[in-house]
Amino acid sequence: MTEPLLTVAFIVMITAFFKKQIGLTGWKTLVAAAIVSLVVALLPQIAATVPASAPWIGAVLQWLVLFFSAAGSVDFVTLVRTSSVPPTPGVK
Repeated sequence: MTEPLLTVAFIVMITAFFKKQIGLTGWKTLVAAAIVSLVVALLPQIAATVPASAPWIGAVLQWLVLFFSAAGSVDFVTLVRTSSVPPTPGVK
C-alpha cells in the first residue's frame, strides 16, 4: 500500500472491523489494527527475501487488504450511521 490516503482509510476500516465484529474497545482496538497494519506492511519485505514465495505472499496480502477493507467499510458505515442518525419516534 503506497498511497497514504488509502493506507489511512485501510487502518480506519480495520479499526471499525475489530470494534464491531470482535467487540474490542479502546486501546485494544488500536493494538489489533496496528498488528494487522504491521503484517500488511511487512509482507512485501518478507516476499522479497524468498522470491519463489512472492506470488503466494502477494496473494495473501491482497486477500488481507480486500477482506478487512470490505468488512471494515460495512462496519464503519454502520457505526457512523447509527451514531449520527437520531432514532425515529415510534420505531423500534
